[in-house]
Formats: sequence, C-alpha cells, structure tokens
Amino acid sequence: MQKTLIVGGLMFAALATTALSGCSRPASAGPRPDPQAALDIRKRLEGNVVEAGSDLAAPAAAAAESSATGWATLKGTFKLVGNPPAPRQLNVDKDTEVCGKGAGIQDNSLLVASDKGIANIVLYAKAKRVHDSAKPLAEGNSAEPIVFDQKQCMFLTHVLACQVNQKIDVKNSDPIGHNTKIDPAKGVPFNQNLPSGNSVAYSPSDEEALPATISCSIHPWMRGYLMPRKDKYFAVTKPDGSFEITNLPAGEEIEVQVWHERGTGAGGALVLANKDLKWTNKGRFNIKLDADQTKDLALEVPETAFK
Repeated sequence: MQKTLIVGGLMFAALATTALSGCSRPASAGPRPDPQAALDIRKRLEGNVVEAGSDLAAPAAAAAESSATGWATLKGTFKLVGNPPAPRQLNVDKDTEVCGKGAGIQDNSLLVASDKGIANIVLYAKAKRVHDSAKPLAEGNSAEPIVFDQKQCMFLTHVLACQVNQKIDVKNSDPIGHNTKIDPAKGVPFNQNLPSGNSVAYSPSDEEALPATISCSIHPWMRGYLMPRKDKYFAVTKPDGSFEITNLPAGEEIEVQVWHERGTGAGGALVLANKDLKWTNKGRFNIKLDADQTKDLALEVPETAFK
C-alpha cells in the first residue's frame, strides 16, 4: 500500500513537471498541480510521518498498536477511606483446646492495617501478549510447590493466587485432624481428610474467573480462597495494601479484574468510583502502559465498597 502511494506520488509529480514545461494552460482549465506538494507527500510517506488529524493518521495509529513492543509494570496500593469495622469473634465451639486457644479466633475477611492498607484484594490482568516469565505452566512442571498450611484451625494463607498446574502442598500443622475442601467452579475439586502432621498434593486444573472457596468440614469457621490463572499476571495485596504485576505487555489495552471476598459487586467484584480508570460495576478497568513504564496507582476504597 505504501509503495503504491509513493509511486502514485512520483507519477503525479512527473505529470506536474511536464505540464509546467509545456504550453500555458487556458484560463478555463482546472487547478494546477503543485509539484512541491507532491514531493512533500512523498517525503512524509517515505519517512512514515503522518500528521495528526490527517486521513492517514488512523491507519498509522492502528499499525503502531499492532506492532507494540516492550514490557511494563503495574503496581499500586489500596487504602481504606474511613474507619474499618471492628473484627468480630468467630464462634469456635469445637476442639477448643487447639482452635483459637487463648484469645479465640477473629474474623479475618477484611484486614486493614494501621495505615489503612487493605490486604487480600485479588487482581488479575488479561493481555494478548505474555512475557516468557509469565507463561502458563505445563503439566508435570518442576516449579517449587506452594505450601498451604493450617494451624490453630485457621488457614495461614487466607487468599492464595497461583497458576494452573502449580503444585500445592496442602498441609496440616495442627495436632488434630482437618478435612480440607477446595470448590472451584470449573476445575477439579479437592476434598481430603488430613490427619495431624500430614500433607496432600493438589494442582488446580483450570483457570477460574473468581476465586474458589477453601473450607474445612470439621471446623466450619475456617475459610480461605484459591485463585488459579493460566499466566502469571495476577497479584494479591499484601498487609499494607500494595501489589505489583510485572512484565505486562506495553502498548496494548489490558483489562484488570479486581476482587475481594466482601466486595459489593457481583461475585465479590470490588467496585470503585474511579473516573480516571473508568472502573466498571463489574470490578474492572482498562489500562495501557508504555514500554519500561512503572505505573503506580494510589487507589482509595470507601467503606461502602465492602459488605
């Protein structure tokens, strides 16, 4: 297409030169061709220079989008605006000599730090290109297993994000038995009795749109969540509310899904009134990053965002 335009431009310039070197044109003839304008068009095409607002601007922008290269980082911090609710005591009525011995067990569904950072918010990104460091894991991979332990009748990791086919070592460090259940919407479920000191291997088989619930049939107050994704474009906020997703593709629109177990959106989607990110009522926003950019988001979460 570009070669055709250049050849056309050269022919146009040649015709214009011929016309100028010939006899004078009658007054009734059409507008004279401008050889300098033809040369300018040819130079812009050869140099791939397109002025904003011209007819060629949109195709040039689309070409730049399709040939985008490079990688970037998305990071940020979720902070609560307002006062967090006081954590309530859970009703522990079984194996009390082990479960919550002493101070009992407090509800940990909403953990807010002294600086208002919010823990256990899940984010995952959907992108067309995937960096080698974030590629899906094959079955039977050699990645180090993740330890998912339970102690004093609580899951030590309340929200665990991992990749499909990631090996998980489901462990029981209590002196009593547990029954650990993982209930994914799509993947293979897990339901195992775990005697004291034992562990069982589990690997999520499918990508999930929402975290799978983890529970214990013996101790019903125990609850956790597992978020398996194919690629490694996910994060769970730390106790200070911070997160980071590295090696995201630059130059393309990336959709980010945000979830919290007490989010008021459908299925726990965390919904924020953030106009800059055009945050939707499904807990999603889109973002485009530049090559080598580290985008740092300061995200304010009102009390009304949680159930």
